[in-house]
Amino acid sequence: MSGRAVSIPVDGTRLYGEWCAEPVAGKPALVFLHDGLGSVENWRGLPARVGRRLGIGAFAYDRWGYGRSERRVPFPVDFIEQEAARLPEILRIAGIGDHAAIGHSDGGTIALLYAADNPPGLKATVSLSSHVHRDPLAEAHLHRFAKHASEKTLPAWMSRFHGDKAVDVAACWSATWLEIFAADWDISPALSGIAGPLLALHGAKDAYGVPEQLENIVRAVPHADARLLPDIDHFPHLEDPAGTDAAIAEFLSDALGL
Repeated sequence: MSGRAVSIPVDGTRLYGEWCAEPVAGKPALVFLHDGLGSVENWRGLPARVGRRLGIGAFAYDRWGYGRSERRVPFPVDFIEQEAARLPEILRIAGIGDHAAIGHSDGGTIALLYAADNPPGLKATVSLSSHVHRDPLAEAHLHRFAKHASEKTLPAWMSRFHGDKAVDVAACWSATWLEIFAADWDISPALSGIAGPLLALHGAKDAYGVPEQLENIVRAVPHADARLLPDIDHFPHLEDPAGTDAAIAEFLSDALGL
């Protein structure tokens, strides 16, 4: 653990949170939402780096079922919407007022849905490699991880992130998303409600999401600062840490008036 741990009791469960950079009185905080198979650990230092760069607090947490939070089996079919709706209470318990939401992959989708409600205190949103509609690239990986889970042949990093919950995470995540996709899922129309500043980044070589994901975010939110990143796959913060740090910090510095 690289930051200060926080226990978050919410909705009858207990989540693991971490202040990766300590909050600063009178300033907004950064709130980081991890990807669909990740956890706080998978940010690999991005929250702390950006928080220090901007001189403000950075908070990340493991969603219900993930990492060091309590187990959840199965995931409900509306778990993405539930996570967006749960976020205000998580922030209240963590003592966070004004903030920016930064999400990757599933976390980015949650951040976008959260921003569409224009909640009090939200000053800016950053979306990395998010999905807003059914995607054939993502669907192929869902089938792959469902097979890994059933055969218990998951990659070693799943156990590093989730311990003995690794198989449950992979099985629940893949099964639920396959059910969601089967309903021809598309949340892009709902994103038109986003009024605040939005930075959306998507790798041109993303193996989990077609570039149309970014195009549809822009179609729904014309004022978004949208960037298709050349030579980047699904993890901009791991593949180009310096460039991703700089892009997020520059955007948030302006959006938050720092």
